[in-house]
Amino acid sequence: MNILFVEPRGAFSNVFDQYMTIPMLGPVNLATIADKAGFNVAIINENILRRKITPDELATADMLCVSCMTATITRGREIAREYKDIRSAAGKKSHSIIGGIHASMMPDDVVNDFDQVFVGEAENHIIDLLSGRFPDKIVHGAPVQDMDTIPVPNFKLLKGWEKMKIFPIMTSRGCPYNCNFCSVTEMFGRGYRVRGVDKVMEEVISHRDHRIFFVDDHFVVNKRRTHEILDRMEAIGFRGKKWSAQLRVEVARDIPLVKRMKETGCATVYIGFESINPQSLEEMHKGQTVEDIRLSIDVFRKNGILVHGMFMFGSDSDTCDIFAATSDFCLNSRISSVQYMVLTPLPGTEFYRRIEHEGRLLHKKWEYYDAMHVVFKPRNLLPDELQQGMISCFSDFYSYTSSLNDAVNAVGETVITFFRRIYTKAHFPSFVPALLKLFGRKIVMSWISYNREYLQYLKKIR
Repeated sequence: MNILFVEPRGAFSNVFDQYMTIPMLGPVNLATIADKAGFNVAIINENILRRKITPDELATADMLCVSCMTATITRGREIAREYKDIRSAAGKKSHSIIGGIHASMMPDDVVNDFDQVFVGEAENHIIDLLSGRFPDKIVHGAPVQDMDTIPVPNFKLLKGWEKMKIFPIMTSRGCPYNCNFCSVTEMFGRGYRVRGVDKVMEEVISHRDHRIFFVDDHFVVNKRRTHEILDRMEAIGFRGKKWSAQLRVEVARDIPLVKRMKETGCATVYIGFESINPQSLEEMHKGQTVEDIRLSIDVFRKNGILVHGMFMFGSDSDTCDIFAATSDFCLNSRISSVQYMVLTPLPGTEFYRRIEHEGRLLHKKWEYYDAMHVVFKPRNLLPDELQQGMISCFSDFYSYTSSLNDAVNAVGETVITFFRRIYTKAHFPSFVPALLKLFGRKIVMSWISYNREYLQYLKKIR
């Protein structure tokens, strides 16, 4: 039986789509398990291939397994319809299954578009599902308790895997925090489940010549465990092109850990700062302060680690002043790169339930639920004001002037550091932020051009 796993590509929506494309691990994990069980498996990721799946690729699939986020479910439906039409025209049976976070949060939304809907984590059930042992239309999974039963993902099953520049590694699932906008806790729970360090190292070794990204929602929940992983990476002589991870601001309070991260090759940390509005941070249940944000940027920068900060606009306490204030903060803090987003009511979250109950959703055109498009009515802003405010912050940060300033500062700091290193282990500054701003400028302008029609739509809403 030929099984085709597909991760659809959404609309041209995320300005960082070209900067760092990493496949979701779900389809790769499931395909690896199916492959080991003897199924003839292939994975097509439209993001990796930079193209749509072809009719010929769909025609060979006896079973189609699609994994979607909310922003890609529209494309997922298109693929399922095309698949059924192609197989029907050839006189062959078809069977389509939808899984992933959108289907798990809203199974009734997709139940009529696919033969089966899988809700939740599927690793322990995928073989029974593919073998037809689940007759129900909607099938419910369960959290994987023993994370070491998940095999090391075989990326060679992914068509075009050679194009990947960064390989994802998952060391844990779940998040002990409870931000009201995040769907992670709804999908994986607040319990923190980890893979054994031996299993983690098995994956690290398989990518020892590549750049890796730890995709955990928070890589440093357990500091002792993080130290053990870093020690083991050093012991095996990890010689990849650096590594990066997602984490929270409080990690910066542990200077020895930050230094250890740098010593073992940490190049960039991705941190959800969310807002410099204290009221917004409280509304989001973020559990951090503006001073925590400022300190973390300073600590990581001084230790030679780039900081990619993520900010969200549109909380109930945000007014038009938030945009200039955030833009000034980011430029003055000399953060390496930023990703500005609009607060988005993702299905399954506390925020979604409240916004829907209050009748503040603009629509349910899911392809726009990507944190780049305004899809609800803010409390103290017009939808267009929120959208244009986000764009203005992008334009301020990713500008030729800002890029030139970064380059000049880096040259000056390089000279100073050259002499300081005679007496200390000072870190040379990076020219990457200056280059990112040049590259980011082009992407932002392309995004604006592509979304001109939606921007006009928002202007009409009062």
